[in-house]
Amino acid sequence: MKNPAEAYTRGTVPFGTGARPAAPVRVGRISYMNVAPVYYGLDHGRRPGWMTMTSAPPSALNGMLAAGELDISPVSSAAYARHQEDWLVLPDLSIACCGPVMSVLLVSRHPFASLHGRKVILTRDSATAAALTRCLLASEGIHPRLATGRVRTAADLPEETGAALVIGDAALREPWAAGFDHVWDLGALWRDRTGLPFVFALWAVRKSFADEHPDRVAAVLAELHRSRREGLCRICRILPEASDRLGISREMCREYYDRLRYSLDAAEIEGLSAFFARLYREKIISRPVRLSFFRGAAAGSHAA
Repeated sequence: MKNPAEAYTRGTVPFGTGARPAAPVRVGRISYMNVAPVYYGLDHGRRPGWMTMTSAPPSALNGMLAAGELDISPVSSAAYARHQEDWLVLPDLSIACCGPVMSVLLVSRHPFASLHGRKVILTRDSATAAALTRCLLASEGIHPRLATGRVRTAADLPEETGAALVIGDAALREPWAAGFDHVWDLGALWRDRTGLPFVFALWAVRKSFADEHPDRVAAVLAELHRSRREGLCRICRILPEASDRLGISREMCREYYDRLRYSLDAAEIEGLSAFFARLYREKIISRPVRLSFFRGAAAGSHAA
């Protein structure tokens, strides 16, 4: 077959070098409603038999890709910074925003500047949201006492806690403004301070897998792009499930999806690069980050 990637996208699994067919490509999926448009086509009968899917929070997917338990997955942008030598970025895929994102909030009992020295709980579910919180605080000379925990409701915060990071479905579902004097949308804070979009997650592939199987990676990328196109054209069909799952109105769900971006264009790459530069400047990561993209079999599997 002249084009292995085309064979994969049509659902035909080429045989390997032996008598057995090639192993399925193991793909990750974030277990939040924010990725529903990207996986819409795959969720509605269009996932090929050669692809397996694992759903988990971002932090779990980061670990699974690093451990070789997944081949391709959405990962926290901050996790890519720590694994840049082992992972490649898939082009034109991300979870990003340019302003308020609604699902990444810092809820606080005190003004922003007054968080210095106070306890702030960071979620363990998203490395990027935690790193962004640290970055925004440190850039203004604010150094709280950081702890890690899981915040789903206001009751999860002890009285001595000054602020907490809340992400994902819980950020959308709970009436945080009713229980806290200050609620900051981190997408809005980043935009106010930089004028740039913010990229929370990327789709990455293990470099070793891309080098060995560029045709399979190209096929997964094509399926993800196709699935995303279908999802963005059918947002109205996603809204009922999102509303039921989150317990919020369809109108609020629509606003949420309207604020999200799923591309990775020049502006988003600029925002991502600015984030990495700030993480390095604030010593949150130990070395500068260089973005390396999967380029496909024809051009070699990766390039800067």
